[in-house]
This record gives sequence, C-alpha cells and structure tokens, in this order.
Amino acid sequence: MKTQAFPLLPYRFLLMGWLLYLVMELCGAFSLAYITALQGHDLAVISCLRLLELLVLVALIRHFQVIESLGLNKPNRQAVNIFFQIAITCGASAALLYAVQPTWFLYVTVPAWLHGLQGVLLMVLLAPIVEEIFFRGLLYRILRERWGVFFSVAVSATLFSLLHHGLIISPQLAGGIIFALAYEWSRSLWVAIALHIGANSVVYLLAVLGFAS
Repeated sequence: MKTQAFPLLPYRFLLMGWLLYLVMELCGAFSLAYITALQGHDLAVISCLRLLELLVLVALIRHFQVIESLGLNKPNRQAVNIFFQIAITCGASAALLYAVQPTWFLYVTVPAWLHGLQGVLLMVLLAPIVEEIFFRGLLYRILRERWGVFFSVAVSATLFSLLHHGLIISPQLAGGIIFALAYEWSRSLWVAIALHIGANSVVYLLAVLGFAS
C-alpha cells in the first residue's frame, strides 16, 4: 500500500465543497419531507439534486484547477491494473459468499421509487460520480491529510454508510472501505468511480432478477 501523502488540495475548495454538499442534501431532505407537491416524487427530486451537485462540483474543480490533484486526470496503467485486481477479487468474493450464505444478499436493497431509465441513470452513473467526488475526493482527503489511511478509511466509510441508511453496518460500509482503499492505492478517483458504478450496476441487476428486495 502506498503511504506517501496526496498532493495538498486548497482548503477553501475542500471546505466549500462539503458545505455546499451538506446544504444541498438538507434542502433535498426538507423538500421531500415538507413540500407537499414534491412528496411521492423522490426519483425526480433526487435526480435533480444529484445533477445540481455535479454541476457545482464541476464548477469548483474548474475554478480551483484541481483535476490532477483530485486524481481526475487520465488513469495510468497501474491504476487500471488496480481496478481490475479489486474488481475481480470483489466479484469472486461476492460469488463465494452467495454460494455459502445466500440469505445475506437480502440486505442488498434498492428503493421502491428507483425505477425506469431515470432510476438506472441515477443509480449507476450520476450517484457514483457525485458520491465518489464528495466522499473520497473531498471527505477522505480532508481526513487523510491529518490522520492517515486507517482512520480516514474507517471514518469516511462509516459516514458513507450512515448517510445512505442511517446505519453503521450496511453494504455501503463495505463499499466505502473498498472505494477508499482503491483511491488510496491507485491515486485515481476514476478507479473508485468505476468500482462504484460496477457495484451499483450489480445491485440493480440483482434487484431486477429478484435477488434483492
């Protein structure tokens, strides 16, 4: 495992990114909970929210010129190899786990409102990109600069799980650990994004085939 530090990111970029993310998430939650006209339209509201978050992120990244520092430049061969190693290991482990204890996959769930082409695009494309930039590109990097790899992986993965389900122990906890380590080892955010897209695609497929609730 690489242990050298990441390039330093501008403090204002990290702070503004996370403050804007928290404000937008709170506005989205408030809208769904208290604006009657939006209730029952979770997919549309969350899709618009993620798109807005992505646009804000792109604007911040361009303004602070941190594409390379975040690891959003073209992945090198080592990063690609790390992606395939992690993807194959996780795929084989999941298959073995399903063969040994298939009931554990009942915990892999997809919200009832997540359906149709819009749901697919949200779950397998838009959400992974936005979440990886926020949780690994911003949160993990904030923690990593001060407290090192182990603490940063654990805390960022725990918050990733909590903000998804309100639970510490969930499939998102495992995902958060894997994505953070992939980013740490490869130094490419595209590797974490690609793994997240792959994981969400598999979960959605399991749900369509009736293996997930």
